Amino acid sequence: MVSHIQLFFKKYERWISPVTVVMGFIFDNLTLRRIDVFLSNAILITYLVISALSILLLNVHEHRRSESERSETLRFILIFAMQFCLGGLFSASFLFYSKSGTLVGSWPFLLMIIAYIAGNEILRKNYIRLGFQVAVFFTALFSYLIFFLPVILGSMGDAIFLLSGIASLIITGLFIYILSWFAPDRTKQSAPIIISALFGLFGIINILYFTNLIPPIPLALKDAGIYRSIVKINDGVYSVSGEKQKWFNIFSPRPTIHVIYGEPLYALSLIFAPTKLETDIVHVWQYYDQAREGWIAFNPIPLRISGGREGGFRTYSIREDVFPGRWRVDVRTPRGQIIGRLSFNVVSSTGGEEIVIVIK
Repeated sequence: MVSHIQLFFKKYERWISPVTVVMGFIFDNLTLRRIDVFLSNAILITYLVISALSILLLNVHEHRRSESERSETLRFILIFAMQFCLGGLFSASFLFYSKSGTLVGSWPFLLMIIAYIAGNEILRKNYIRLGFQVAVFFTALFSYLIFFLPVILGSMGDAIFLLSGIASLIITGLFIYILSWFAPDRTKQSAPIIISALFGLFGIINILYFTNLIPPIPLALKDAGIYRSIVKINDGVYSVSGEKQKWFNIFSPRPTIHVIYGEPLYALSLIFAPTKLETDIVHVWQYYDQAREGWIAFNPIPLRISGGREGGFRTYSIREDVFPGRWRVDVRTPRGQIIGRLSFNVVSSTGGEEIVIVIK
């Protein structure tokens, strides 16, 4: 039986890993719907636990393999389990982070996650190295805690982010300490690489965060639009009126908005936040100055949001003096992380636009 398993793994080894990564990504898409539900976090914590156990058992196996018969099948199974679970963590991170923020504002961090997912098969042979295992585990753990701690603490910001990093270092340090009991030689040999990798990655992720290149997880822009009027019907429900866009405008990144001189425009944003989380956001209205060839920003408009609504918390800002030209409204955190962006062209109204009323 064991020999048949070994032959199967050797024959299909190059296909098993990429197929399972794709299956894991599909599984995450189907099961990880919200960041603040028990099932999502139970799956991700299970990934972390299995990853840690796989690293532990693999290194115990490598440490003792000269004293016992070497099992290539066991090694493959442990590497496969570790790779699958770490891949699941990174694909889940990509799903959640890609929903929070914009590609323009957070592409380096998303690129780092995509690079891991794409390189999962290429880097497979490196999983036998303890330094590489710990580095990938730490990155996956840090990425998870960045959005897990705001969910359980009901708050977000610089202090929570720093706490996520410190907690990741402590948990990884404790894991290495436990590992040193069972595989002391491998742990001691890899210690310089592990220390350099942990603090290097810690520094890189902090740089990405404080330069606003990490999405403002766990916030996510569910919907947004520019309207001519907004009327509150009841708590969390608004009646909005705006001009009907032609069907082909869905392919345009910058729809045209007709404005009547002297009348304001409204920017409505529907932002998802986890249950019990309350935080501030800002709307930043900007126009493109042709003479300066750059964007001119007006003062940020502070807004307060509360979590828990599936469709997102409704809030809006008003701009009175909108004139023809290129405009955009950034939905940001107070420290500048972009949650979403509304880009549009403003032209003078001819009075013939079709106006529609929608309940949001």
